[in-house]
Amino acid sequence: MNTTTAKPIDAQWRGIFFDGPQPDLDPEGEEIPVWTVYVGNDDAEPIGNVYRLHHFKSAELLAYRMAEDRDLEIINEALPA
Repeated sequence: MNTTTAKPIDAQWRGIFFDGPQPDLDPEGEEIPVWTVYVGNDDAEPIGNVYRLHHFKSAELLAYRMAEDRDLEIINEALPA
């Protein structure tokens, strides 16, 4: 008998994760901050695209817009640089 413990996709928890800043390099090799925004599961693993933005306010606006559009909780662990 086959049994599965996986939840159907529509029953799995998802949220919008907003994190950063993390160090990144610009084309000249200078260190610059980057923030990430993505839809993730309950293990904070990305489901789909991970957006990397170099401006805090742009990343913040994207995160809140994604949360509103998808009706998902936002997990905000980001700080301004």
